[in-house]
Amino acid sequence: MKKQFLIVPFFLALIVIGLGLSGMGAVIPEMAQQFSVSYSVVGRVFLFHGLGYFVSILLAGILGDIINQVSILRLGIFLSLAGFGGISFLPSFPLVMASFLLMGVGLGFIDAMISPVANSVFTEKPATTLNIIHAFFGLGSLAAPRLYSFLVVEGYGWRNLYQICTLFTLITLLIFLFPFIPRKNQPSQFKELLGVFKQPALWIMGFTTLFYAGGVSTLNGWLVSYLEGEGIVRGEGAIFLSYFWLGIMLGRLILSPVSDKVGHLNTIRLNALGGIVFVSLFLLLPFHSTSAVLLLFGTGFMLSTLIPTTVSYALATFPEVTSTASSWVLFNNSLGSFLFPWLGGVIGTAFSLRLTMIFVPLFLILMFLFQQWLATIGRRSAMVFDSYQKE
Repeated sequence: MKKQFLIVPFFLALIVIGLGLSGMGAVIPEMAQQFSVSYSVVGRVFLFHGLGYFVSILLAGILGDIINQVSILRLGIFLSLAGFGGISFLPSFPLVMASFLLMGVGLGFIDAMISPVANSVFTEKPATTLNIIHAFFGLGSLAAPRLYSFLVVEGYGWRNLYQICTLFTLITLLIFLFPFIPRKNQPSQFKELLGVFKQPALWIMGFTTLFYAGGVSTLNGWLVSYLEGEGIVRGEGAIFLSYFWLGIMLGRLILSPVSDKVGHLNTIRLNALGGIVFVSLFLLLPFHSTSAVLLLFGTGFMLSTLIPTTVSYALATFPEVTSTASSWVLFNNSLGSFLFPWLGGVIGTAFSLRLTMIFVPLFLILMFLFQQWLATIGRRSAMVFDSYQKE
């Protein structure tokens, strides 16, 4: 099978992740209404989902380097399928939260494995390839709120959204059961896994994705609710959110060649500055539908390459332990994804969702500062790790 066809299943896996992560923010108001709970209580959905993702993603990376990356990837798709099914059909709020936890575990396994597995298949221009693949995360994230908005208009609800996600994930799992991905032949040694955690560059990469998640997940999780408080009806708020994810998707497709040409670190720093400017203007300027669409799209467009390019930089810096390096970067992203939106719900209940949204550009500024630090020490840390590997 030609490589251009092999990339299609990776597209589907990223759509599954996008559906799982972005759908929550759109359905939160209806879930709170159906189960008669406050924002701080329904915000536990983010906590449970993020906890599952948080715990699984680092474990998946270690298992992928020690055992087999492809098997962990398939397990993740299966667990995501089970989680989507539970959200779709289980009747009580505690069972739904447990299903979000299970879905988070599955998505964590997929997210940790998809980049190193793709990197082993598509060895030329890895940053470009990962950005193109991750663009389909944007497609899934874009589809979820827009599909939910359509379902609401047609008289359906949030469970119907997750039933569609269940069917799509089932199809993805069946495709990945075919043996089209080469297995990793040489498992990593424990010394190699231990050595990577001694490098400052890996920790700083983690902090950049931690605060990236703080900004993006807070925006994704509370934008619809924030706009509803500003007088925008629920269905329209989900459409505004979809333009942010449209920017993510198109940004990864359009900017994908940039990273391999101008460098990983230059790319993520320029995009971080652009994201800070656009989201700050969205919050500071008087609300107007046209400008809101453009600014949310611009925010997503500028932030689009940060995760795949940071992951590609980690894979290139620590090639002997690709699963662990990738999963550590994404582990910190998951930590931010479950912690900061949950805190946003607490702040929104105690004060206002306006204050919650103010934290979005603040998190992105912190991310940029860690990127600057990474640019200072990254090359030196890679040289130290190479020396450690040769001992």
